[in-house]
Amino acid sequence: MRTRFFGALAIAAIASSVGVLGNEQATRGGVASNGQDAAPTRTCDMVYNFPEFHKCAVENMGSFDPPRNADGKPDLNGIWRPTRIAQDIEEIVPGQYGNFPHMHTLIVDPPNGKFPYNEWAMKERFRNEKVFLSPTAVCLPVAQPRWSYSPVSVTGHRIMQREDLIVFSMERLHTYRMIHMNDRALLPEDIHLWQGDSRGHWDGNTLVIKTTNLNDLMWMDHIGTFLSPDVTTEERITFVDENTLHYEQTITDPNVFTQPVTISVPFLRSVTDNPVDLMDLEDTSIENCEEELIHMMNVGQVPFPGYEGIAPK
Repeated sequence: MRTRFFGALAIAAIASSVGVLGNEQATRGGVASNGQDAAPTRTCDMVYNFPEFHKCAVENMGSFDPPRNADGKPDLNGIWRPTRIAQDIEEIVPGQYGNFPHMHTLIVDPPNGKFPYNEWAMKERFRNEKVFLSPTAVCLPVAQPRWSYSPVSVTGHRIMQREDLIVFSMERLHTYRMIHMNDRALLPEDIHLWQGDSRGHWDGNTLVIKTTNLNDLMWMDHIGTFLSPDVTTEERITFVDENTLHYEQTITDPNVFTQPVTISVPFLRSVTDNPVDLMDLEDTSIENCEEELIHMMNVGQVPFPGYEGIAPK
């Protein structure tokens, strides 16, 4: 309770410093005079073909001069929604998961769009899928690096930005990430958190976020793709046009993958005039989570215990 209280205070402080996102955001995002969402013009409109969007964004992101804050840095304040709505990162074919349509892979490197598991990790991934419950199935946090493309992200992320601190907040269990933009000391190596320890800086118009100190309790999808405590991530967020962000994340974990994995997904600005009130979000029902947990344990599955093995040398 104490952690949640102080977390709420941190978000409230930033919200007050950047202001509530109301009509200004809606106007900039493209709301028509009749109050309905106007279709914004996009430089790269293939926002559901993720590899093609990535190519287009890389070619065009340098040509757009983004809106800026008083400090001259790009203004990311707003509610942004990723266009991915499925649990799996790799390509999904029709019928693979019920009614989900075809979805392109989020993985842009390796070029084949597949996770480059080492042999040991591939076996563990299949074992995880068969034996364990996905952490999000029992209402554990949507952690870094999954927060950017998880289906629960479809409600949007609110980005609250000031010069020394950027906060990402999403509508699930009051989940938030704090990106420190100053010389704050790094956490000790033996401390591991759901969202890790993130440090940001600007590379021109691109926000670069490096994260360490992640825990080993998360999956990158619902089929058991795990990570070790040695994982690090680097995110790069750049405006493509006024209503579209190019989001790119590179995950490096030599215990699990034979090479770093880079994913890319578009973030679209919310163009409604009804921003989420972060201080009035309802909790995900703990009762429902407990019922789901009991049901799944009755059929032989148990919660994922975290990274258990040691990859062969």
